Amino acid sequence: MEGLNKKRMLIALMLAAFFGLGCAYGTSTAEIEGFTPTLPYLATIFYGRLLMGFMIGLAGGVTILKGETRNAVIRGAAIGIISSIAISFYGGGSIFIMAGIVYGIITDVVATRFQEKRNFE
Repeated sequence: MEGLNKKRMLIALMLAAFFGLGCAYGTSTAEIEGFTPTLPYLATIFYGRLLMGFMIGLAGGVTILKGETRNAVIRGAAIGIISSIAISFYGGGSIFIMAGIVYGIITDVVATRFQEKRNFE
């Protein structure tokens, strides 16, 4: 076990915070019939995206597929789905899950590309 890669975690959390703000803003301006966005719900959306970034930051050593980029795509998509399920129950479920997949992939690929490489001998 390598330990925490601080640069990867910082990148993942910063991207997730950016996506969380964008997602919360988009939800607040969307007109969905029978849905009224409240401040607690918008905070939950932001928190869900931040949680996604945290999980991606921690998952640097998890290998699902061979190939760094392919692995980051699959891992980011899976984490994006998992972190989006909770915020999708109230309304607009499919759009939150699709956004979670896209945000998760982008976050994991960027964090993987720019993380500190550790050489152990």
